[in-house]
Amino acid sequence: MDHIFRNLLIRYQNYFIEFFQLIEDKDLIKEEQQIAAQKIKNYLENMPELVGDFDISFSISKQSGALTAIWSVNISEDGFSVRSYSLDDLDEIDEWHFNYYSQTQEYEGNLFTDGDWDLFLDEVAEIDDASGEILLCELSFKV
Repeated sequence: MDHIFRNLLIRYQNYFIEFFQLIEDKDLIKEEQQIAAQKIKNYLENMPELVGDFDISFSISKQSGALTAIWSVNISEDGFSVRSYSLDDLDEIDEWHFNYYSQTQEYEGNLFTDGDWDLFLDEVAEIDDASGEILLCELSFKV
């Protein structure tokens, strides 16, 4: 894990924690996901420096008919990615994204400022199934 990668993870740590807490608050984590959820939460709160192959990801999705909206975080030895995007039968449309690539030590996206993150997190906070949408969360912790 290079110093830029590490510094970016620490810089955005509170946003990652808040995003994960919003998923927890929606009671979408199933019994079989509890161990992974606890490991992810512990990682986010302590942000240990990992070496070797690892993959940590968590996401929430909302499906309404053919349209699925997904908000996700993925952290691995290759870098990290935060995304909000929509899928329909034909296309994938990026809305929010921030990607860091370890190999090139470059990052890109539109989630740079605190205001951007606030809007991203507001979207997640507003997710509900009031109109019959299907809500799901996916969790993975491989270290």
